[in-house]
Amino acid sequence: MRKSLLFFVVAAIATVSYCQVGIGTTTPSPASMLEVSSTSDGGTTYKGFMPPRVPNVAARDAINAGYSDFGLTIFLLDYPNNQGCLQMWDGDSWESIHCVTLASPVAWINEFHYDNSRTDTGEFIEIAGPAGLDLSSYSIELYNGANGQVYTITNLAGIIPNQSNGIGTLSFTYPTDGIQNGSPDGIALIDSGSVLYFISYEGSFTAINGTAVGLTSTDIGVSEPANTPVGQSLQLTGTGRQYHDFSWSAPAAESPGGINAGQTIN
Repeated sequence: MRKSLLFFVVAAIATVSYCQVGIGTTTPSPASMLEVSSTSDGGTTYKGFMPPRVPNVAARDAINAGYSDFGLTIFLLDYPNNQGCLQMWDGDSWESIHCVTLASPVAWINEFHYDNSRTDTGEFIEIAGPAGLDLSSYSIELYNGANGQVYTITNLAGIIPNQSNGIGTLSFTYPTDGIQNGSPDGIALIDSGSVLYFISYEGSFTAINGTAVGLTSTDIGVSEPANTPVGQSLQLTGTGRQYHDFSWSAPAAESPGGINAGQTIN
């Protein structure tokens, strides 16, 4: 009896292993090994297929794909360029099938202050983004450019207010000398384990740990020299409603927690 039961179990497993598989359907196409139905309740609700999302280029390049893995497909998130690309491995490199502009705006680093004459004071980093955005899944990682390592992690909180055409800001303060003075140093804005932006001042460098590990920072091109007056900051100016619409400007009167002077939200 036991031998007969074992035989039927093995036979059933073998049958399942070599037949078509259906997700959301009990009648997958006989021409497919796998069919995913867009509805499982007869058409009342529909859902889509989500390819594996890879958070950045460094994470993609860490995939150990070889020649025999051609056809491997991912969706690469390139937050700093506000872009996402469906990519396929051709056996030698990743080829983009199609790239799209991600829904905007995502939150971004909008203003910060790290150095001034005499003792540094009033240091802060301001985050801008769509009104109503909950920042509880966001964090800021500060990087020492001399060794590429994280030296401070700040978990964010709060809801971004509507200050101008659906965009607003929240500012986060740091203690005296809480943000290093550069040459170079960097700031990474993180959301749910993904690097949205990795910027630096007074040069660029590659992170060797933290969420931005393996990524090279983007130098914003302006800085606060040691004689910067108290009450000034580096900030984005220009017209738009997402990070790449604006440009970093030389030190000017600070406005933590508010839209910058010279920044128009359209």
